[in-house]
Amino acid sequence: MADLPTVDGDQEEETPIPRSISWLPPHSPHDCGDPPPKSVLLDTLVYADDRTNDYTAEGFTSNGHAISLTFWPAHPPLISYFTVHLPTLLQDGPATSLDLLPRLVRTDGDLALFRVMIGPSPSNRHHINYIVYRVRAGCSKLEVLPSHPTRLFADWSLALLRCRCPDDGRFLVANLRSIYSRGQYALDLFDSRSGTWSTRSMHAESPEDCYFRTPTKVIALGGDRGTIGWVGLWHGILICDLLPSGGDDDDVLRFIPLPVLTAPNKMIPGPLCCDRDVSVGSDGCIKYSEVWAHPVPGSRNRATYVSEDWGAAILTWLEPKKKWHIDLKLKASDIIVDETHSRLLPQLDVKATGKSLRPEKSPALSRLHTGHPALSLHDDDVVYIMAKVDHRDDDLWMLSVDMRNKTLKGVAGLTSRFMYLQSDLSSHLVPTSKSKRSSRRGERKHLLRVAEQEEQELTILEPRVISVR
Repeated sequence: MADLPTVDGDQEEETPIPRSISWLPPHSPHDCGDPPPKSVLLDTLVYADDRTNDYTAEGFTSNGHAISLTFWPAHPPLISYFTVHLPTLLQDGPATSLDLLPRLVRTDGDLALFRVMIGPSPSNRHHINYIVYRVRAGCSKLEVLPSHPTRLFADWSLALLRCRCPDDGRFLVANLRSIYSRGQYALDLFDSRSGTWSTRSMHAESPEDCYFRTPTKVIALGGDRGTIGWVGLWHGILICDLLPSGGDDDDVLRFIPLPVLTAPNKMIPGPLCCDRDVSVGSDGCIKYSEVWAHPVPGSRNRATYVSEDWGAAILTWLEPKKKWHIDLKLKASDIIVDETHSRLLPQLDVKATGKSLRPEKSPALSRLHTGHPALSLHDDDVVYIMAKVDHRDDDLWMLSVDMRNKTLKGVAGLTSRFMYLQSDLSSHLVPTSKSKRSSRRGERKHLLRVAEQEEQELTILEPRVISVR
């Protein structure tokens, strides 16, 4: 569901999407209630806001500026997010330049890793802080990592691992980079125990079979050896043990090829994260999820298509057999939608666009454009899917689909443009009987003035009839 480039000639011209003048969270901060969600969908963009709650952590950047980060959990399919208060840099509040807003890079256990700009240049490593947030009710903490002496990292290649053997608070931050020789890599590693960076050479177990260069995301498998998976959604996963055991395989990377796309001819151009995802299931196994479209015959062009149906699947990597196993697979037309959830979906009237398309009242779910699947980290049968009437729209619906029982479990209508990752950070929250939302800096001037125009509650899009042409 990526935005498409403008096309020319006799192709349909794309309507440009205006850049937002304010960067606002998916919904207003609210109390998620007790107990906290076991896992969440977490926005990777951090929003400028000075409100606090029980999970606010305060500290200082490397150049001495005060900073606070606040976690706002929400039950999926709602999107959770972080807000930041960094008055010395983010003086424009929600109108701050997108390049200056912090980004959530990764989470693992009770930790979250952020990239925070402390200067104007994202290409200058001295203008970037990597900050680790540790969640604790009432006493969350921030820790600024020392800069790597020579390297500037890309967000998508950084890994975060919370060490649990022993559980003494130790964590690792790692970066895997190709050295432009097939199957040869360098691993940059920060260890919180020593507080220093180190680098060691790594190589693929079978370089001739390793089609991997740039990762799309990183997964943490953990275990005694601190295993990490660098995921390239085009080809596969590089498995790396961060903690040496003293054996001959300490510098060996194992490659796991990804399954062939169920629908290899993508309906729309764009990154493969629109169609597939890799995560770690609640059983510790590597999971693969995918969605694909079934367009109405004759409706597809270079810009869009009319959806007749769509499908989804969940697969598990079986390490002993070295193969992927299909756990669950369905079509949208098989999904049971109760009356409550049906009212939250857009009601679509499909009009004839040619001989192959009949005017008819269409079931809303099957007609939606879907993408960006994300497997629940606490329920391996549930996958979260982003859906739109057309992939070029701003309005979207987050769906929670129970793949085993073929039911729609949740719908949340949102209007923000965001990217998200799965996280179990919320499982480390301590339930509280009452949310303490008191200001720590006296009476505040709320940065998000747009909130004066709406109630401080979750905004759900009202169902409406939309024509698909």
